[in-house]
Amino acid sequence: MINSARGKILLGLSLLCCGEIATADEFHYNNMLIGDRAAGMGGAYTAVSDDATGMYYNPAGIVFVGDRNFSASVNAFYSQTKEFENVIGNQSFERNSSALLANYFGIVKPLGKYKIGFSYAVPDAVSENQNQEFTNNVVDNYSRQIINLSNRDSTYNVGPTVAAEINDDLSVGLTLYVHQRDVQIVLNQFVERMDTGSGTSTGWTNKYFRMNETGIKPIIGVSWSPVEKVSLGFALSKTFIMSSSATGQETCWDSVTNGCTSSTAPPTTVRTPVILNFTEKREYPTHLAIGAAYFASKDLLISADWSYNTAVEDPIFVDKVATYNFALGTEYYMTRKWAVRAGVFTNMANTPDIQAGVTNIEEQINLYGASLSLTNFSGSSSVTVGGSVNYGTGKAQMRNDQSVQNATTLGWLLFLSSSY
Repeated sequence: MINSARGKILLGLSLLCCGEIATADEFHYNNMLIGDRAAGMGGAYTAVSDDATGMYYNPAGIVFVGDRNFSASVNAFYSQTKEFENVIGNQSFERNSSALLANYFGIVKPLGKYKIGFSYAVPDAVSENQNQEFTNNVVDNYSRQIINLSNRDSTYNVGPTVAAEINDDLSVGLTLYVHQRDVQIVLNQFVERMDTGSGTSTGWTNKYFRMNETGIKPIIGVSWSPVEKVSLGFALSKTFIMSSSATGQETCWDSVTNGCTSSTAPPTTVRTPVILNFTEKREYPTHLAIGAAYFASKDLLISADWSYNTAVEDPIFVDKVATYNFALGTEYYMTRKWAVRAGVFTNMANTPDIQAGVTNIEEQINLYGASLSLTNFSGSSSVTVGGSVNYGTGKAQMRNDQSVQNATTLGWLLFLSSSY
């Protein structure tokens, strides 16, 4: 039997205990770079945030947008591949995820001494599939095993922003997002057993999970310029879940035993689906971002971010450890019409170290990435094309025993945006 994060989420609820399901990227927080200019700089944007994307990174920065309407739209294609080595004998698990989405949209305008805005962001989106067939699984006594997994999980943030300039060097801002998350997982597994004697026995299981949660995510930002050419940024945020509903369902069939049916049913009877509904609310960490930017000249900008996510105690949706992430980015104007941006960043796992002799530990893969973008300016508008790549290796436990597998993740993102 294979182990999973979803099995731990429903631990004690006795439903989705099959083990290879984890929604979205539960194990990292910096899953998708938001915006165009910020994405090109590796997300090192807390101390800059002087365009519509600032509503997401640091709402205080939008006071520098200027006395004109400003909008930005970003469309992105994201792809990720995960490989878990030697899960079934010498055979590996392979998971592929991809999504084409409107990554960000925002608009800012002046209102008296304030700047107000409205934005839409997709900080996480997964469309993951696994379709694999394994043979000669002697560990579980299967001559043949087929796994079909479909995992759809997306998070949406939408809401208003207001920012005010306290003085020439200091500004503050607040974004109040409505948080919406939708999850749907379907898992089918078929097995043929290595029976003694003549013939073979077979079994089939189907598991379904659907979850929807709604909450709010306030982001409080401060932007301060202590000296000429230097800017500091601070942003604090946390997601609070107001309502959550989930439904799980499981059914199965076996050609020999009635272990998947009621005790009185014949072996070949398909079990009536077991359905479970629950309303437990997920706990999210508090997020703190601190940034510093150096405007070396009218053509060159260098920016750095440090971010911290607190540990989370959540017996239903799994405890998570505190994480630290770092980003470094730069922007250079080659001419008045062309700018290039580049950055590096980390995306550290929020799971504990995997230790020998312990079971049911989630995967731990620390990710490291780089980004690059090119922007063309024409009058008051601009068009940006860019991308990023991230890679990491680590450990995972994909079975319900003490075995540990090597794991590798490779992801990339391409985006096209326009600003006015």
